[in-house]
Amino acid sequence: MKAYLEALWANRYTTALVAVLVLIAGVAAFEALPRSVFPSVNFPRVSVLVSDGYLPVHVMLVRVTEPLEQAAKGVPDVTLVRSTTSNGLSKIHVFFNGAITPNEAYLLLEARLGQVVLPPASHMSVRLMMPSIYPFAEYALVSQKETSSAMMPTYAFTLKPRLLDVPGVYTVASIGRGWPEVHVDLSLRSLISHHLGLSRIVALLRAHQGPYFGGVMAGFHDSFLLTAAGRPATVAALGRLPVPLGGARGATVPLSALAHIAVGPPPRVRGAAVAHHAHSLLIEVAAQAGANVERVARGVARALASLRHGLPRGVRLVRDYDLSRLIVASLHDVWVALILGTIITFAVLLAFLRRFDTALATLVVVPLSLAGTFVILHVLHLGLNIMTLGGITAAIGALVDHAIVVIEQATHAHAPGTISERRFRALRAAGEVLPMMTFATLTSALVFVPLIFLSGTIGILFRQMAIALVTALVVSQAVALSVTPLLAAYLAGRERRAPKAWRPARRARVAYARALRRGLRTPAMGVIASLAILAGAYGIYRILPTAFLPSWNEGVIAVPFRTAVGSSASQTLSVGRKLVAIAARDPAVATTSVVVGESLGNPRATPNKGDIVITLKSRASAVATMRLLGARFRAAYPSLSMLKLHQLMVTQLGNLSGAHDPLDVEVFGHSASVLAVYARHLKAQLAMSHRFANVTFATSSAGPAITMTPRTRAQQEGLTPPLLGAQLMAGYWGVPAGYLLRGAQILPIAVSTSPAGGMTGDLRPRLFVHAPSGPYAPLSAFARARTRRRVPVITHQNLVPFADIEIRPHRAMGLSQAAALARRLIAKTPLPPGITARIGGYYKEQVKSFAQMELTLVLALLVLLVLVGYQLGGQRAALAVLVATSLSALGALAALWLRGIPLDSTSFLGLLLVFAIVVNNGILIFGQARHYKNPPGRIEVELAARRRLRPILMTMAADVLGFLPLAVGVGHGTDLLKPLATAVMGGLILALAASLLIGPMLYMAFSRPPRS
Repeated sequence: MKAYLEALWANRYTTALVAVLVLIAGVAAFEALPRSVFPSVNFPRVSVLVSDGYLPVHVMLVRVTEPLEQAAKGVPDVTLVRSTTSNGLSKIHVFFNGAITPNEAYLLLEARLGQVVLPPASHMSVRLMMPSIYPFAEYALVSQKETSSAMMPTYAFTLKPRLLDVPGVYTVASIGRGWPEVHVDLSLRSLISHHLGLSRIVALLRAHQGPYFGGVMAGFHDSFLLTAAGRPATVAALGRLPVPLGGARGATVPLSALAHIAVGPPPRVRGAAVAHHAHSLLIEVAAQAGANVERVARGVARALASLRHGLPRGVRLVRDYDLSRLIVASLHDVWVALILGTIITFAVLLAFLRRFDTALATLVVVPLSLAGTFVILHVLHLGLNIMTLGGITAAIGALVDHAIVVIEQATHAHAPGTISERRFRALRAAGEVLPMMTFATLTSALVFVPLIFLSGTIGILFRQMAIALVTALVVSQAVALSVTPLLAAYLAGRERRAPKAWRPARRARVAYARALRRGLRTPAMGVIASLAILAGAYGIYRILPTAFLPSWNEGVIAVPFRTAVGSSASQTLSVGRKLVAIAARDPAVATTSVVVGESLGNPRATPNKGDIVITLKSRASAVATMRLLGARFRAAYPSLSMLKLHQLMVTQLGNLSGAHDPLDVEVFGHSASVLAVYARHLKAQLAMSHRFANVTFATSSAGPAITMTPRTRAQQEGLTPPLLGAQLMAGYWGVPAGYLLRGAQILPIAVSTSPAGGMTGDLRPRLFVHAPSGPYAPLSAFARARTRRRVPVITHQNLVPFADIEIRPHRAMGLSQAAALARRLIAKTPLPPGITARIGGYYKEQVKSFAQMELTLVLALLVLLVLVGYQLGGQRAALAVLVATSLSALGALAALWLRGIPLDSTSFLGLLLVFAIVVNNGILIFGQARHYKNPPGRIEVELAARRRLRPILMTMAADVLGFLPLAVGVGHGTDLLKPLATAVMGGLILALAASLLIGPMLYMAFSRPPRS
């Protein structure tokens, strides 16, 4: 070490140049790092969506869902297959274990599912669940006159190409009623008078969907392409299309004489609305994986600003929400907390060191370490998000600790001498502590390495935090080995007077010396105190409420709701508009919108399902607003079958991980119909307990259905079921019969026998049906109608039918307590044989994450025991250090309990951070004692503890007060880190007594060396 430090001093100017280059590279890397709220990672989950018009639910189950389920279950490393089957829609979620990467899982699953033969009209999409599939911004084209269908060309041909041209944009999608179509509304009276049937009109239109290839003709040195029967170019040309009437004369009649032809919106299966506007077309923009969302959002905003002046008259472009603002605000809040913590740390160092240049030199390690960390994050293709910034912020205390220890050790002595002599003594003193500190830093870094290998949602979220933290620790140690000794030598070479000792500090040192001496003479008291502290920690751990992740204020609220089963999309949109109007009147609300027939994360949903997105004004409380709006919504529409209020990012995280609610009761059985009966009974029992905030039966209905069974007359007159279905479609929906072209726009042709065109919403007994070998007659003459009010959605989990009951605990109740209560209530509710129930939801992820974090804490203590034992040359000192370190858990848990913060995964991370910081105190104390004598006795331990009192007080005070801005909460962006900071502060406060007093007492109790 002596030779190394001499060489370092000889090359001090080169080292300074390297430090400057690292700072420059760090600034460049910081600018290049992508920004986001959560890490841009892939979840081990693939979502499969298959749509097939309105194929009945049981047909979808047999022909689509079950073959795909069986194929997915055969893919290697698949752990869970969950499916939902509704009319014309199958949703399958496939979960993988950690033995395979998400990208490999996606490719394997897509290859296996591609071998399944699906119905011809079905469309399948396979998506790997990652944050980039969700839009970061939503805009809207709004108008008081133009419908959303009329605004589709503006979106498709003006806005979408320009947005896709913005670097970093992944997808651009629209939510509205859909493209306009050509409605051919046939007159029933004209059809009867001309003896025409629907099939002849549809066949005629489809026959004119040319041009048809007629070959190639060569002539005049040219090659001519021959085509025949091109499609009509305009709606007017379509109306002039001659319809043969039959007979010997070959008479014809134009189509316009038989039908009213006009361009209009399609039947409403989806819709969207924005507050204060009659018509709206929502535009969702998603960023590419790993893109800088903040930069992409600025590019999108500039692109749309350049297009606003070219919009059609009466059409405006407004912003609904932009999550990049949340990203900027959250990261800004974390930076503010970090800077404030650094300023507070500087003030603490100045108070202890009482010299401005020394305190300032101690903080030089922070920008250098941050710069090096940013460079490595850039090389590892990571970004700046709440998790990585949280890891860097958590490591700040350790960064400053390194500099404090080295500089305090090097500048402690004030012996006179020349500048060279003082610098030589400073380097020699630094050399005494650098090996111990290097080993202690590597030990701390190894404690966090297991976090990188955590599985599940918590592993995905915390992996980047652990990488950032370990990187910062390693980089800071590199700075401590290179730059910090040079700073210490420079400071030692400057003339200075020894600061006058403060009387309170002198009294505190004397009181500590007396207490330490007394404690070392009665070491059994240390064992008793340790047992009492550990018992207290376990008691608080048992009663502390638990949560999966901390609650935080996003400023964007998602409100999924369901109207009564059987409601049409128009009815649901009408309810959604009124709910949006209620929300818009709240002074905390900035913008609000609603979509129907589509849900967050799913491009298709039942007509009775809608989603409202509410953006709050800056600094408005999301929790208070959700509570207030929830009460208003329920008062306005008490008949809603489902109403939830979440924050948007939490909802997206639930969609990515597959856990949508705090608690789910999953009820399994062999029959879907029997299962639904008993699941509703269990839901009623849970709700009647009045112990939960809300209990909902989540397995919904696909809606009512009417089945038309042909009579004997239909068979006699050649009216087959396909022909009957086509005429029913014409009467209530519209039969597709080709399309027209309007420039680059495709206009589908829908033939209808309904007077109003499109879906009417009722089964009119006056609907007349035409049989091929007979006249027109009422529908009732050809078919019998059977109505089913509820067609249940069929849900499977690993090929077994199951029903889902969602439970929302009260705010004061932790997830563990709520799950225990739900289990007791389920045990009291008799279920028939073959039907079982279990708890899922966020609680399942919490149990998994807590088990992993507890195992990580145990492994960390064991690793520390081994490494500290090697460093201190024996297990007795290592055991004393580890027991004293573990005592800080009481302080961390007590701080959470006193502040009313639930125990979550970030709290466990804070506890791990406390262990990593506190263990260094023990290493430095007993390492100093071994420097006096090996093995050390009571006097050596006492001298070492008194020698390390000042630096330990300095580092602990700097760490505790440095985390104060995060614990208090500087803005909403620090909410996720508040439990971590609170646990760290509480643990470090108790760690002072544990490290300085109980640790030495335990060493004496374990070793009992002879008095020296």
